[in-house]
Amino acid sequence: MRSWELSNIYLAGCKLRGTLPNFTTPDSLSSLDLSDNYFTEGTIPEFSTSLNLKVLNIASNKLTGYIPNSISNLAKVERLDISRNQIGGTIPTSLGLLLKLQWLNLSINTLSGKIPDSLLHIEVLRHASFRANRLCSEIPQERPLNIFPPVTYAHNLCLCGRPLPPCKGKK
Repeated sequence: MRSWELSNIYLAGCKLRGTLPNFTTPDSLSSLDLSDNYFTEGTIPEFSTSLNLKVLNIASNKLTGYIPNSISNLAKVERLDISRNQIGGTIPTSLGLLLKLQWLNLSINTLSGKIPDSLLHIEVLRHASFRANRLCSEIPQERPLNIFPPVTYAHNLCLCGRPLPPCKGKK
């Protein structure tokens, strides 16, 4: 008898409603796309175990709350999209533990505070977007964060430093 393993779940744009389900997934699941739905009740659930996900897309759902520190349990994630929600709070430093992360989109939320220096540890990061939040600080001035174009950081409260204009009092 042949056994099957679920590796990808693509439920984008399916008009799903309610609370985002807990992320207790089979070990074989590598991609989960729940974007463009109506998950409006609740927050991003805790990631209680180390998951094998390489792709997690929960964009465009109007989720509230914050990014949990347990996001670091997604140690194998390469692509993470939490954009176009209503996620607040600060960007957790534990995000810097996702050393395989190549693509990060946190845009169009209500994130505040600074971009943590811990993200400098993600040497393979090739794309990031922090635009349209409430971030306010100097952008960490090392690779990979200082090589992204200005649009990466646009429409925040008061981000400054390369590639944006220098912070006041700095040349």
